[in-house]
Amino acid sequence: MHRPVAEKGFSLVEVVITIVIIGVALTAAIAGWGNIARHSSDVMWQTRVSYLGQAYLEEILSRRYDELTPAGGSPLCDPCTAEGSFGPDGSETRETFDDVDDYHGLTENAVGLFNSLVTAGGIQSYNGYQVSVQVQYAGDSYFSASNHELVKQIVVTVTPPQNTGQNPVQFSALRGNY
Repeated sequence: MHRPVAEKGFSLVEVVITIVIIGVALTAAIAGWGNIARHSSDVMWQTRVSYLGQAYLEEILSRRYDELTPAGGSPLCDPCTAEGSFGPDGSETRETFDDVDDYHGLTENAVGLFNSLVTAGGIQSYNGYQVSVQVQYAGDSYFSASNHELVKQIVVTVTPPQNTGQNPVQFSALRGNY
């Protein structure tokens, strides 16, 4: 009696189906890796934005409350500078700002924070970052209308370079008259 020989191997249909499944899986994997690679530097951009926002707020908050407030903060200014008069006083420059509202309207390339280091050849990695500052009295949403001039709201907006794909980030703080 003659027994049929068992066939070994794959049929053409099985090979084609395997190739299609592997092709779809590789396409999905490569697309995922591309997305990961495209966003791998996001953490670096976000860290720089956070650092700049914090550095500007710290610098501004270290200044006295108002031009009319003494360095120790007491007595309270009465009356305080009118909000329409916010900005540098007279011939003040960024280096000579002495109170919080001097920073109102400041817009600069972020390396302005590091002027002494930039002239020495450092901090070039912050080129392209723009920083703008707005100062206003905190509105009635924070305090009663009679106390609104006791607190200023500082908003620092940091805009990363255009080629990063990141959005501007706002940092906000309140500065009391104490």
